[in-house]
Amino acid sequence: MALEFNKTSYLKIYTGEDVLFEDIPLYKAILREARSLGLAGGTVIKGIEGYASKVRGVGRAVSTFISGNANFPVIVELVDKKENLEKILPFLEKNATHALVVMGEADYLVTDFMRKAESYKDINNGSPEPSYLRKQKEQQQ
Repeated sequence: MALEFNKTSYLKIYTGEDVLFEDIPLYKAILREARSLGLAGGTVIKGIEGYASKVRGVGRAVSTFISGNANFPVIVELVDKKENLEKILPFLEKNATHALVVMGEADYLVTDFMRKAESYKDINNGSPEPSYLRKQKEQQQ
């Protein structure tokens, strides 16, 4: 069987743990917004060191249990079709004031799992959230 590749788009948001949106880290707010918009997937990658031409954040450090105050670099990666990723751009333009946002295209390998799960959103009634999570939320209300 020949390998199959498809096109996708991605957003990378370079920021830091110390950058806050209201009272939570910006990276958590970005993931929350992406999930609410139904974007296909998101990942947060924490760096061990980094630098930029200007200081990130606003001088507020997020307290961590292990190391006290932290100011590590963070990359948020979102992957979906370009037209879907564009839905989060207004949020980022307004709130990612201490971040760099990069958009690009990539090829991804279509795996057997993806072929089987191709209609994932259809199975979940159009929701990007798995049905077991929706049921848990409904039971809590």
